[in-house]
Amino acid sequence: MRARSLLTVATAVALAVVGTLWIRSLVPPESPTGSLAFLSAARELPIYSRSGGKIDLAREKGRFIIVHFWATWCPPCVDEIPALSRFWAKYGGRDDLVLYSISVDKDWKTIDAFTARNPNRLPVYRDPDGRTSTRFGTSQYPETYITNRAGRVLYRVQGAVSWDDPEVRRRIDQLLAS
Repeated sequence: MRARSLLTVATAVALAVVGTLWIRSLVPPESPTGSLAFLSAARELPIYSRSGGKIDLAREKGRFIIVHFWATWCPPCVDEIPALSRFWAKYGGRDDLVLYSISVDKDWKTIDAFTARNPNRLPVYRDPDGRTSTRFGTSQYPETYITNRAGRVLYRVQGAVSWDDPEVRRRIDQLLAS
């Protein structure tokens, strides 16, 4: 009888532990913006321009920044590019806003071939080894981060953004007006 009671208690404890672990797995992981609340929290967040110039996102401050990670092999990214290009055509002339459209593709040749097939006016940069996107916590593409003038990450959007949506533009206008 005593062995049966011990077995019952052990089984109940094991089920409780397994149940707790399963329930915790249903909770989404903490947002990477918690670890990268400010761009300056990182020692360095390098991206590279077409000419090979290095930009350190960790040192970018004083403007609102849109950091947009994407790839040419990503169908939602490809679908999003025209709307993002239209968005940037409207907002790109502002001094208080900058867009870093960062491809994680392996080389510029791939990006150039994509741009030839999908013309756009986006300021494109590369994260050649994916270190910067990994540091942000990006695990899928596209992914967009919007920071305030102090470099604090205000928004993180996993998946495509509807850049033509009036509500999205209204929120951007509100941020810029603050």
